[in-house]
Amino acid sequence: MSERTSVPASSLRYYEKLGLITSERETSGSQRRYSKATFYKIILITLAQSAGFNLDEIAEQLRNLPDIHPLPPKVWGPLHKLWERRIDQRVAELKQLKINLRRCTRDASR
Repeated sequence: MSERTSVPASSLRYYEKLGLITSERETSGSQRRYSKATFYKIILITLAQSAGFNLDEIAEQLRNLPDIHPLPPKVWGPLHKLWERRIDQRVAELKQLKINLRRCTRDASR
């Protein structure tokens, strides 16, 4: 799963410890096995992190999601809008940072 999602195995184990995902194991020493639904959950976790959400926020979002893919529009729609608002907020913050950097450069050259 780590290779398929580009998420380090240590992160997958941490997500499992937090209850964000689940795995199945035949014996205590065997490899973890993940369902297709868990694969998509991992993808959603990485997307949410990229959008700027922390793991507590992501856990709250995942609590409301069914273990099916694709997500029904009535479930995905509100989550998608929430993520877009967060991304827009981050874009605005980065634009302001860029403005502040330019000001520092102008002020330093005087």
